[in-house]
Amino acid sequence: MTEPVRVTVLRHGEVAGPAHVFRGRSDPPLTARGEAQMRAALAGRRFDAVASSPLLRCRAFAETFAAGQGSACRILADLRELDFGEWEGLSGAQVAARDPTAYQRFRSRCDDCAAPGGERIGDFRRRVLSAWGDWLADAAGGERLLITHAGVMRILLQHLLDLPAASLYRIALPEAAQFQVSLLAGEAPILLSLNPCADFS
Repeated sequence: MTEPVRVTVLRHGEVAGPAHVFRGRSDPPLTARGEAQMRAALAGRRFDAVASSPLLRCRAFAETFAAGQGSACRILADLRELDFGEWEGLSGAQVAARDPTAYQRFRSRCDDCAAPGGERIGDFRRRVLSAWGDWLADAAGGERLLITHAGVMRILLQHLLDLPAASLYRIALPEAAQFQVSLLAGEAPILLSLNPCADFS
């Protein structure tokens, strides 16, 4: 990157089904409110490149948004959410009640942690960071947009800001949360904003 590139990373909006549950491989659609949240988060913005998780709650909006800007949306399979295995669809409180030890260990985000039957955190981190690097390999300035999931965003924030893994749940990433980062080869990433339009209600 000979010129700085500014990347906006946007979480999907509200989806159909219960809120505040482990939702990884399951793929419910956005609600009308979820679409509106994402439109509001990106109002008036233009991007030189758009990419998305392959999951419907990200991809459907991303493809429509990119088409509205006259560009294509690149689907990045490895920027899908973490697979939560047997915890899929359960709340943190439900998991903690079933197995408090496993839940607390999972919250530490150490690399060998995984929900039963799910994906290890270390494997998740490796695929996310590899896909991120590949997507940015040809970047030469301009504005990019990635639409993805809270888990992916936490991995990226940890990597970009050199944060300890256990601190990541102290960052609020509600529906349609976003962050912007400036990247330039040879320089440390600069976080420009975090959650500028987030709805914490």
